[in-house]
Amino acid sequence: MGANAQTSVPAFVTGQVLTAQQQTEINTGIPVFADSTARDAAFGGTGEKVLAEGQFAFLEDTNATQFYDGSTWQPLAPTREFALFNETQAGNTAGGTATSGSWFKRVLNTTVQNNITGCSIASSVITLPAGSYTATVFAPNYRTDESQFRIQNTSDAATLIYGMSGNSRNAASQTMTGTVQGYFTLAASKTIEVQNRVLTTIATFGLGLPTNFGDEVYASILIEKVG
Repeated sequence: MGANAQTSVPAFVTGQVLTAQQQTEINTGIPVFADSTARDAAFGGTGEKVLAEGQFAFLEDTNATQFYDGSTWQPLAPTREFALFNETQAGNTAGGTATSGSWFKRVLNTTVQNNITGCSIASSVITLPAGSYTATVFAPNYRTDESQFRIQNTSDAATLIYGMSGNSRNAASQTMTGTVQGYFTLAASKTIEVQNRVLTTIATFGLGLPTNFGDEVYASILIEKVG
């Protein structure tokens, strides 16, 4: 335990003489505990405060400040739940062939961060639990003429968000970065994909030109659980 950690939260009575240690504990402000077990043991015993709404505590093991809402301990600030998945390839590796005619799945092969409980990814398919989410997608097309991206609920064959329409002109050898940004709610656990559709088939480079400056990143989706 650290220098400020406590094992009890005493309830002082009129006329009681406080020890130096008790004065030190008072001067720390919010009571400090080694972990949640020590916190829970510090209230309600003989000579201790009764745990009540509005009590604060700091836990050393997680560096978390909490408050008691009358029935349970709550974080002082909610933890952001988000996931970031990329397509990452070795340097000088092209993005791959873009094939016209129908929507196709974009590769997501790297988990950068994922602390959404119940969220996982396999073969570029993301599983999300029930909840409300915001999502942002970036991905390139090269020389494919008209193109668009979307986030597709593949469990229900339903489009959640369409991205902005774009055009990477074939004749001008242009690259465009497609974007998707929006909000959606899932009533139950579902699988989703980042999907792309193009007007013109472009072999090898249609899904992105390499730079050879380092790892090549050709698609990215950031998902945040907001409810």
